[in-house]
Amino acid sequence: MLGHRGARHAAPENTLCAFELARTEGADGIELDVRLDANGAVIVLHDPTLERVTRGTERRHSESLSSAELSRCDVGDGERVPSLVEVLSWAKRYELRVNVELKSDVRARRSLLEGVKRVLESTPLPPVILSSFDPHFVFWLTRNVPNLPSAWLVHARQRLLKYAPGYRFLGASALHPEHTLASAERVRRIHARGGVLNVWTVNDPARATELAKIGVDAIISDNPALILQALGG
Repeated sequence: MLGHRGARHAAPENTLCAFELARTEGADGIELDVRLDANGAVIVLHDPTLERVTRGTERRHSESLSSAELSRCDVGDGERVPSLVEVLSWAKRYELRVNVELKSDVRARRSLLEGVKRVLESTPLPPVILSSFDPHFVFWLTRNVPNLPSAWLVHARQRLLKYAPGYRFLGASALHPEHTLASAERVRRIHARGGVLNVWTVNDPARATELAKIGVDAIISDNPALILQALGG
């Protein structure tokens, strides 16, 4: 069970508060999103701008904000945008799994890839899996960060990519489909090839129970406590 952007049902998403709440609710890991600030630091933030998480008080693109400016932005309940280094260090303390999703809508795509690689090489790591919706990112990660598993994210609105054609060619060791794309047959096929299938974002207890029965490897949810209760964990 991974907390999607932490336990965002009750805490500001992608913050240390949300991640800590996911841990206390029983999640064995977290999912988070990374992009860059103006200084090239790898930060934990989903959207390109801060408009949604600051409720309109800061509308600039993250890559236009310096690290110092970013540290003054309140993204809810007094929480700040953490760096990837901060979150990995926190997760290492508890040996929690961390799914790092690289956002491909960044302005400096190569800088993000190389920045994440530098962080991973210079920081004591908990168990980490890297993921992206962009197959080019997945291909780069599997060849430049080969010691860590990488996953290809797909969603139901994609016409062809939702079937993840050639995901093994990318070098990915896991597939992360939107949960509506998961079926017993798909899980069987992925497992038969030695792969892992983790699903997102599951907030319905009944659906979580169905997915557990067909053998998915991990469930990513906004509400870890609710889902874990349904699964009896």
